[in-house]
Amino acid sequence: MKPRTATPAGVFIAFLLALPAAMLFAAAAAPWVQAALSPMAIFPLHRVFSRLTMLGVLLITAWLLVRYRLTGANVLGFIGPWPRFLRRALMGLAFGVVLMIVALVPLFLADVREWGPRAPSDVAGWTTLALKGLGSGLVVALIEETFFRGAMQGALQRLGAMHLALFAVPIVYSAVHFLGRATSVPYDVVNAFSGFVALQGFFSDLARPLRILDAFIALWCVGLLLAIVRRRWGDLAGCIGLHAGFVAAITVFRKVSVPVPDSALSILVSRFDGLVGIWIAVLTALCCLAAWKPGLTLTPREAPRIRA
Repeated sequence: MKPRTATPAGVFIAFLLALPAAMLFAAAAAPWVQAALSPMAIFPLHRVFSRLTMLGVLLITAWLLVRYRLTGANVLGFIGPWPRFLRRALMGLAFGVVLMIVALVPLFLADVREWGPRAPSDVAGWTTLALKGLGSGLVVALIEETFFRGAMQGALQRLGAMHLALFAVPIVYSAVHFLGRATSVPYDVVNAFSGFVALQGFFSDLARPLRILDAFIALWCVGLLLAIVRRRWGDLAGCIGLHAGFVAAITVFRKVSVPVPDSALSILVSRFDGLVGIWIAVLTALCCLAAWKPGLTLTPREAPRIRA
């Protein structure tokens, strides 16, 4: 039988369902995995659930990459020459850090945030904090960019679905940032259905959409900026660097500062985390306009359509 051509909507939905499918797998398996590991150590159920979710996403994504023939470096965005890739990544990192500093410093000047008790008092403390932020940024950027701008956007670009690639993938990217922590279940009350109790905690923030709306829009704008960079440069280098810079700067600022109670300009930041909100959304939207090259094509230039 002749293989049918995969549709852009079908590919998008397949990647979209990777996370909920992994969650359901983790919810069903977590109590049994915890029991199997109990002779060695009692691992908290919520941690077992989280690790199984990560494993499930990895396996499902790998299967989708093979199924839709996306294992090539050109599709995923890991394209040489590598000296150029590294230069672009470093450029993105520097710009990401600078952009976040430009965005966050005015929040101090406007008394929206103030220094917190965890702010380091010496150069060594700041250096350690910066290195930890950079490490977290690189890990997060590599994982998320490989999935969102690499696999998802790469697949949709290859199918010629540029509107989905640029505007829909950032919706998914933004949404996953509001998945909460798995609910903790004491070991002595764990049963076969406790994994689904742990699963409920993941959706606690999404249950209050108005509370996260401004932060959701801000992160969608960030996702759009990263998508435009991927489209313009053709690889993931700039996306990884830019994303790592964002995460590194935000990680540091979250540790060293706290929201100012009853600030007159608190509308600039979200109630979700007191940091990402309308102000970040406006600045990132301006960066999207600047990055959008006049005449940037939304028509396919990639390889032939994927066969399912």
